[in-house]
Amino acid sequence: MLRLTLLTCCVLLLTGCGSDESDPVGIYDVTYESPVDYDITLAGNFGEPRPFHFHGGIDVKTGNVEGKDIFSIADGYVSRLTVNMYGFGNAIYVSHPDGKTSVYCHLKRFADQYEDQLHRTGFRDTLSVVFPADKFPVKAGDHIAISGNTGHSTGPHLHLELHDTDTWVLRDPLMKLAGIIADTVAPQAHSFMAYPMDGEGVFNGGFTKQTIGFGAPDIKVQHSEFTLQRELTAWGRVGFALWADDYSEATYNHYGIRYTRLLVDGREVFRSDVDSIPVSCQLEVNLWGDYDHWRRTRVWYMKSFRESGMRLPILHTNFEQGVVCFSEERPYHLTYILRDYQGNESRYHFTVRGERYQGITPRPLRMLLNDYLLFRQVTWPLHTFVSR
Repeated sequence: MLRLTLLTCCVLLLTGCGSDESDPVGIYDVTYESPVDYDITLAGNFGEPRPFHFHGGIDVKTGNVEGKDIFSIADGYVSRLTVNMYGFGNAIYVSHPDGKTSVYCHLKRFADQYEDQLHRTGFRDTLSVVFPADKFPVKAGDHIAISGNTGHSTGPHLHLELHDTDTWVLRDPLMKLAGIIADTVAPQAHSFMAYPMDGEGVFNGGFTKQTIGFGAPDIKVQHSEFTLQRELTAWGRVGFALWADDYSEATYNHYGIRYTRLLVDGREVFRSDVDSIPVSCQLEVNLWGDYDHWRRTRVWYMKSFRESGMRLPILHTNFEQGVVCFSEERPYHLTYILRDYQGNESRYHFTVRGERYQGITPRPLRMLLNDYLLFRQVTWPLHTFVSR
């Protein structure tokens, strides 16, 4: 009974960001369609790490020009218009009966019936107009706007977001639109970084973080596997981080990684699934990613362990918080598994030999607790967002 009570306390302490965890269940079966009338190519995907925030939607290319027709992606009603010279620029919000709201940003202008509701001055307008559900109903495919380059935009494109209407949790639009976007290219890892825990670990004879390149060939294939042929050593507690990008056959752009797993000897120690971001967790991108390294190099290494204070519900670890404990003098076999929304997958293997180091005493492994967490990651049952 004491063990059960102790475990329950641990579960209650490891919670997500505020109350953004709810996932409203829609009572309608809503069909989603493309926001444009041509084949979609993405310039950016959901959840890409940016300084102090995650990319909150997908960026749909418009041929680097303004003036493309934009359509509602599902039935619903126009619930809001906003105008600002910064941020989203001109943006239109469509609320859907399944509990989602789609937001279309950086627009040149709205369709006439919505534009007529605004009182523009033509000089740094900041406007926000909210409509009731019966004012402007729309069907999937209805014309709602013209694409542009307004607000904080570096070039003409459509920034499309999808939110839970009640909580405003950001959702990956691909959960509704993946079927209309072509992608047969697996993500690629470039290198990993090892983080010996201060006073508790050593990696390759050093106590500071180190970068190890995979040296994998740059190939665009649907499934790939690569094994690093290099001798590495460690003792004690060491965390890892990964620099990786996703790609598409249709463009030169690179994207963030939707799904990452780290296995040690076949056992999962870390998993991330970037399917949704609570707004209150936006700043935690600088904790999950190595922000100090990004400031120097403009390269994001995303950690495969949970730093103190991190509440991101898209991260799942064992009770070691994803940190690997090298406590035996033997080879440890590590594998990174990367996958995108369409199921294209790559695997990267490397071996680290446990080599005893004087002055470093590894913590005992809490195998029973780890096994308990690895069983469907029960610590975060309410914070694992599932597409319905």
